[in-house]
Amino acid sequence: MADYASILVVRLSSLGDVLFALPAVQALLASGKAERVSWLVEDRAEALVRNLPGLHEIVVFPRRNRARWPAHAAALRARRDDVVLDLQGNLKSRLQLMLMHAPRKIGFDAPLAKEGAQRALTERFLPPANVKHRIAANISILSQLGINVPLPATRPAVTLGHPLSDTRIAGGRPRIVLHPGTSAFGQLKRWSSENFAALGDRLVQAMDAEIFVSGGPSEHSLVQGVLADMKSPARVLESAGLGDLADELRATDLLIAADSLPLHLANALGTPVLGLYGPKDPAVTGPYFDHSAVVRSGVACSPCTLRRCSDPICMERLSVDSVVATATQLIEAERSATAQEPTENRPKTLPSSPFGTPKP
Repeated sequence: MADYASILVVRLSSLGDVLFALPAVQALLASGKAERVSWLVEDRAEALVRNLPGLHEIVVFPRRNRARWPAHAAALRARRDDVVLDLQGNLKSRLQLMLMHAPRKIGFDAPLAKEGAQRALTERFLPPANVKHRIAANISILSQLGINVPLPATRPAVTLGHPLSDTRIAGGRPRIVLHPGTSAFGQLKRWSSENFAALGDRLVQAMDAEIFVSGGPSEHSLVQGVLADMKSPARVLESAGLGDLADELRATDLLIAADSLPLHLANALGTPVLGLYGPKDPAVTGPYFDHSAVVRSGVACSPCTLRRCSDPICMERLSVDSVVATATQLIEAERSATAQEPTENRPKTLPSSPFGTPKP
């Protein structure tokens, strides 16, 4: 018999952080601790959890439709969950938790909690000192419910798109996707279009790579900037929504991107990724799973907690040479692994970065 009738998980945004919450929620579902597990998520991130097996309910916060906020608030007031598990930990989640009447409201204490979010909790939690990555932190908070999951966490089952549509082909031209964008909030994490263009040209020269450049609707100018600066042919990666993006990434041999949704989605899917990191700490928000590597410039002021920077040298000094060298290593490792195994049984044994599978 389950210990709880109903547990509501709160992870509203961002898209990458919703992905970081997936392993914890899947572990919660697998534990059988609750008869019902629900997830409170923003409308723009709902697609990431829509088909999650075992999830009983998705409660959507209509952030983009303020006319629906009063009805949403009334629905939260009417809920009677046994536990609310706050994996967000900021003002947005604090305001939503204040509307609910659950006897247990569990979440992170400061400094992981921001903007006073811990004040809405009945139980505050901090992970052990050696647990840094957000995925591992989300897993560790389950101990408050008597659920102890070994770390490192296993790769989640991402249900976007068509999970059996991996069409990568061993040998031939490697398909490499460059993603120059980040969220508007995280523009200081971007590497320049000129650097991405130089990288694309070098990868074509070094390994006859087939280059695609991806970007969301608001990143058209970034994509076109890379294409305009490249001397070698390259194509735009067309995707209509997150499901299409997931399918395209499943068919990709390597994604190269800064800290962004495509980087973390590809890593969750098992696609090899190379993360470009400057202001953010890859031990906290880097690619967590294997088949990953991270390149950094190594400047003294990185990582930092700034949201804006007038002199983002951590990204400007990240060299094309270092990215090409690491990308070559990843592609060669993939080719070596596939050459040694039958087509129907090809394990991916790429070297991971020290941030790819943090130790518990």
